[in-house]
Amino acid sequence: MVMQSIEQLQAQQKQLLERLTLAEKQLADEKVANRQQYAVYAAQQEQIAQLKDKIRRLQNTTAQLNESRKLTKQNLDKKIEKIAQAIKPADPVEVPGSSVEEEKDHYTAAYLALKSGRYEEAINNFRDLLKAHPNSAYSDQAYYWLGESYLAQNNIARAIGNFEWMVSHYPESTKHAVAMLKLGMAYQTQGRSGEARDILRRLIDTHGDSPSAEEARVLLQSITEAQ
Repeated sequence: MVMQSIEQLQAQQKQLLERLTLAEKQLADEKVANRQQYAVYAAQQEQIAQLKDKIRRLQNTTAQLNESRKLTKQNLDKKIEKIAQAIKPADPVEVPGSSVEEEKDHYTAAYLALKSGRYEEAINNFRDLLKAHPNSAYSDQAYYWLGESYLAQNNIARAIGNFEWMVSHYPESTKHAVAMLKLGMAYQTQGRSGEARDILRRLIDTHGDSPSAEEARVLLQSITEAQ
């Protein structure tokens, strides 16, 4: 009986040792698995950190490019404006007996024809005035009202041509702001939304306190919302 008990104890001890060995192996395997999982997690965290850093750098680069583009556009607009201002109308035609009073009378006749709805007559009179007196004190007004006359006839292309000339060559004119507004409207009528937005923004920048600038803000918002 003693021998049997010893054998049973030895068998139990062997089983316990086997179970212990198995448990130690499982524990070792779990440690290895945990280390592998931690390594994967750490690698993923590193990748996330690198991606975040790349995104930040791309955002900074994009902001710098946008700022550079804005400055380049502003410089280009200034150069275009200088070039436009440097372009002078043709030398005045010498007309015997011409005078300031004659120019005024010519302009008044054209303006009255426009206000009376005689657009073709107004156009002819304004063009005759500019041909005879290209450097007249009324030149800026004549180009503006020519644009309005062509608008009244729904001749948008001719209207744009006169408004563009007036805006480019007479920046000090009292009609400069409203001419820019009408030019933006005409561009939009032709579906030239990009040019319309550009001229309206210039109007707001250069004549921000004018009534035309207020209308430009409303029109600019409507164009933006329609895109």
